[in-house]
Amino acid sequence: MIGQIAVSGLAMGAIYALIALGYAFVWRTMAIVNFAAGEFVTFSAYIFVATFITALGFPFLVAALSAAVVMALLGALFSRVVFARLQAQRPLVSIIATVGFGIFLREMAHILYGPEPLLYPSPLGQGGLQLMGVTIGWHQLLILGVVIVLTLLQQLVLRRTMAGKMMRAVALDRDTAALMGIPVQKVLAGTFAYSSVLAALAGILLAPLFFVTTEMGGMVGLKGFVAMIIGGFGSIPGAIIGGLLLGLGENLGAYWISSTYKEAIAFVLLLVFLAVRPQGLLPERQADRA
Repeated sequence: MIGQIAVSGLAMGAIYALIALGYAFVWRTMAIVNFAAGEFVTFSAYIFVATFITALGFPFLVAALSAAVVMALLGALFSRVVFARLQAQRPLVSIIATVGFGIFLREMAHILYGPEPLLYPSPLGQGGLQLMGVTIGWHQLLILGVVIVLTLLQQLVLRRTMAGKMMRAVALDRDTAALMGIPVQKVLAGTFAYSSVLAALAGILLAPLFFVTTEMGGMVGLKGFVAMIIGGFGSIPGAIIGGLLLGLGENLGAYWISSTYKEAIAFVLLLVFLAVRPQGLLPERQADRA
């Protein structure tokens, strides 16, 4: 029983980790918090299920890739059209802009797709892998697999490719990177696009677990932010660990205490970490950016 609950918690924690990664990337390169992340999750789930699966009849993988491309374009558009014009202002102005963009996305989802919730069963079915008496659902395996593969790929890109080196240079010192000829605005747009893809993946993976509604991303986005704080503000490995720990702690806490308080457990954990270890489990160092 505990094992089954732990597996479910880790799968949900992996989704929190994806969102926390998006927060961390945007913070490291843009020095703002993208509070539209939850609405990116919602909007991506809608266009994935309602547009690419239901209306156009795309297979799962093609629909997922199409939704990710749309969200990447939206993220890049926000960076080039809105953030590029606001970055000379105080960071609070850009943060407020992300809140406004999130409201815009939520209302667009409501206008385009209506108020009715959408149901999308997992294309992998209801079965799973039996391991030591615990059933790991195929969709849960998919979620965990996506996070593992994505983590390995992004480390490879950041450390081994020119694009990754430019992202690290901009994160370390934006002005110096510009003097070295790095196209800073394009790098920032790419970073925001990538964080949007992470949120899109979270929405796509979340869609078969819950009804798709205009409110589905709000709480998940907040919990992704909590996961980043637990792991260490701006820390990429911390975002992953924080997300997994949050999902695990949330499920185990609901089992041991009461499922009534499940939504509150994440924020209790946040308060505990802020009181005991406010820097998080793996705090970002300036050297980590390089």
